Amino acid sequence: MGRILPPTFLLGFICLSGFLFAQQSRIGIPKITNYDISEIYAGSQTWMISSSIRGLMYFANNDGIFRFDGQNWDKFPLPSGTVVRSVRESGDGLVYAGGFNEIGYYNYDHKGVFRFNSLMGFIPDSLRDFGEVWKIHEMPQGIVFQSFEQIMLFSDSSFRFIKPEKQFHFSFKVHDEIYVQEPEKGLFRLAGDRLIAIPDNGLIGNELIWAMLPHPKGILICTAQNGIYLYDGLGMKEWKNPAADYLRKSQLYCGLQTKSEHYAFGTIQNGMLSCDDKGNILQIVNQKGGLQDNTVLSIAEDQYENLWLGLDNGISYIETHSPLRYLNQNSGFSAGYALKIFKGNIFFGTNRGVLYTSWPDLQAHAYDADFKPLIGCEGQVWCLQEIDSSLFCGHNNGVFLIDKQKAEMISDVPGGWTFLQPEDRKDILLCGTYTGISRFEKKEGKWLLTQRQIEGFGESSRFLVQAAKQQVWMSHGYKGIYRLFFNEDYTRVLSFDFYTEDAGLPSFKGNNVFEIDQQSIFATDSGVYAYNPGMKRFQPDEVFNKIANQKPINFLYQGKGSNIWYFTFSEAGVLRRQEDGSLVNIELPFREMENSFIKGFQFVYPFNQEHVFFASQKGFVHYDPSYQKDYKHPFQSFIHAVAVMANDSVLFHGDPRGQTDQPRLPYRYNQLEFQFSANDFENPLNLLFSTYLEGFENEWTPWSERNTREFTNLKHGHYIFRVRGKNIYGQVSSESVYAFGILPPWYLSNLAYVVYAFLLLFVFYQIYRYNRMRVRKSEAREKERQQRLFREKEKRLKTQALESEKEVIKLRNEKLRAEMMQKDKELANATMQMIQKGKSLQNIKTKLTNLKNESKDDLTKNQIQSLIRKINKEIDTEGQWEVFEHHFESVHEEFLKRIKTQFPQLSPGELKLCAYLRLNISSKEIATLMNISTRGVEISRYRLRRKLNLDRQANLSDFIINF
Repeated sequence: MGRILPPTFLLGFICLSGFLFAQQSRIGIPKITNYDISEIYAGSQTWMISSSIRGLMYFANNDGIFRFDGQNWDKFPLPSGTVVRSVRESGDGLVYAGGFNEIGYYNYDHKGVFRFNSLMGFIPDSLRDFGEVWKIHEMPQGIVFQSFEQIMLFSDSSFRFIKPEKQFHFSFKVHDEIYVQEPEKGLFRLAGDRLIAIPDNGLIGNELIWAMLPHPKGILICTAQNGIYLYDGLGMKEWKNPAADYLRKSQLYCGLQTKSEHYAFGTIQNGMLSCDDKGNILQIVNQKGGLQDNTVLSIAEDQYENLWLGLDNGISYIETHSPLRYLNQNSGFSAGYALKIFKGNIFFGTNRGVLYTSWPDLQAHAYDADFKPLIGCEGQVWCLQEIDSSLFCGHNNGVFLIDKQKAEMISDVPGGWTFLQPEDRKDILLCGTYTGISRFEKKEGKWLLTQRQIEGFGESSRFLVQAAKQQVWMSHGYKGIYRLFFNEDYTRVLSFDFYTEDAGLPSFKGNNVFEIDQQSIFATDSGVYAYNPGMKRFQPDEVFNKIANQKPINFLYQGKGSNIWYFTFSEAGVLRRQEDGSLVNIELPFREMENSFIKGFQFVYPFNQEHVFFASQKGFVHYDPSYQKDYKHPFQSFIHAVAVMANDSVLFHGDPRGQTDQPRLPYRYNQLEFQFSANDFENPLNLLFSTYLEGFENEWTPWSERNTREFTNLKHGHYIFRVRGKNIYGQVSSESVYAFGILPPWYLSNLAYVVYAFLLLFVFYQIYRYNRMRVRKSEAREKERQQRLFREKEKRLKTQALESEKEVIKLRNEKLRAEMMQKDKELANATMQMIQKGKSLQNIKTKLTNLKNESKDDLTKNQIQSLIRKINKEIDTEGQWEVFEHHFESVHEEFLKRIKTQFPQLSPGELKLCAYLRLNISSKEIATLMNISTRGVEISRYRLRRKLNLDRQANLSDFIINF
């Protein structure tokens, strides 16, 4: 935003209607806001300015068209990139622009994009080299474009062309007529397609015309250096006055008649001049007064009757429609503390000393006032007070008496805060200082310092007010309030009372005493208090506080009039006395003064009904109560842009007419940023905004300085964004709205709902199928249960039958086992018998053999041999084995087959050994059966274990028995 010179103040009284303009120059310089080209990224020169019917400002600049809405500067260059020389918004909202060999108009599309539409296609090729378009006028019959080469009238999508004999200069619209100058030929009025010459009585000649303005007596025709002429329809005469003289010297370039029927002229050499219709200079604004450049190329008036200047280097805004003027650094001032009009001069007390000038001259020629320093009292000035026809200056260095343009020090006691002349001793003057109270006495017509410090009191005495005879109230901003009791000649403080919170004050800090309506009033941080002598306490002044809206007042002043001026730490106001004696609080005009005063040293000097002065941090402010201003002027809010945060795309570019379509955004773009503004050009930095997103919020947001608003994760639905602004006067702008919709996410879209419906039907169908299946399964389970019960019953029966059968088999097996055991016993017995028989036969054989050997009879030997042969037949092992095997197989069914099948490598002898082991026959008995030794049996057992793959721990007999 631009830099504001001087600081933002605005004072004045509110009025019901109308504007009253003083017919004389006004003291000080209007508020100027400079917009530097580096801040707004513009080209240096601005050639033409157009005020929009919708409250925007358009500027034809070297870099393109610039649009300002109160907060944002937007640039729109021509497609050709040429300098834009002219701009004009028409009644239908189209913004026409002209450059070098380029004319067309800007319009807003459905997204609010400000687009250029060229009109060159409607111009024949032979007429397209027309150069720079310097002027654009709107007429009932169409739009008029004027360059040096031709005039082009555009209407109904077609052009009419008017060519000069040589070359045009500038054209002007006055009283709804177009006038154009052709150098060396004269001035002409455009009538249809013809140019009608205007007689100039030979006054203008070849001098170029730079402005033509309406006047109550005709038309003002303005040249750069040859003066200004008044054309009354019949002839011309020179318009002689101070304004014309000044403009001749400063090289006039452009002009404007304001809505107040005053004139504003831009010059090449010395800024802007304003005057009345008689040529009396009202104001001069140039670089000396705070303008950033002295060359003014264009002037326009906005909807608030303030002026915009297009400069050779930048753009400036001048608040001409205001009761305020400023005396600040540009006039040589520093921080202001005191002011007094005395004996035809006006004196300004600052932190650097006293400046002065002639009061009559300042009123008559405020635009070129010369403020001079008062020699001798350089440094911090605290007060300027007129007492007994003498002007006293309270100074950091002491006290001075000012007489005309001279200052005489009459006290070197540091810190002359204030002065008080006791009511009962007009020859005595008390001065509050840093270290107490000094005493002056008037002797032989001169004021002399008689006591540097009155005895009995030594506190810094900033404020002194007469309480009663020989009694004075004194307030100390950091301690409390004192009531001093003096002796008769005020040479000594006999005693004093000291008051803080114990006496009813809200605090011991921030208490000041003032005389209002001949009574002592105490300003505090918690409102105004009065002293109750009966209770000896301070009590809030309910009437005063109610009128002042309970403000924490810390400074009060009542001058010659009956109005009561007050200050808080940051604001100013006045309690205005009505005809019935009541007081009305006027604070609205002073809101812009917030934070512009020197805290603790606020100052106001109401000289009369036309001149009120305020001290500020940068000088002084002159307020003219007779200049009335409507502080409730309407203004507009704008939605400058709407952007999707997800992809940084802009949905809406800020059409001041409002949106023309309502977008429906995909759900993934549910994060939006809104940028907004308002066109209160007077105080753009002090605007507040409130927003309301209908469909998301239930009420407006609190007022805030932020001009952006972000929303994230918006639900699907329809929304309306609303914004309004509020200026420093509490005036609320028109409402700007933007409607949009957020589509449901894919899972909540119409297609999704169709899918969900099908899925729901499918679910219902599946539930139906499931229920049917459950019934069927239930039936099947019941049937199965019955079958299972039947099977279980059948099984139980079968089980019972099997158990019975098992019992039979068991009995049979037991019988068989018993039989087998019996057979095993029989087999074992037979085997044992066979073994015994074998043993017996063997013994017999042995004995027979022995007997044979002993016998010598051959016959006996032969008979014995025959017996031996019979015995050998009886003990034939093979035969015995066959018998044994037959009986063994009958008992142990297929044991030998099974073991031969699993172990085919077993020999017949090993099979016999297995059979004997199964019958649990000992090795010794086996040796007898097999006709081998016991050692041979052990060896056979070892070989058998190996062939049966038994480990050392396994028992061979157990293996054979369990096989």
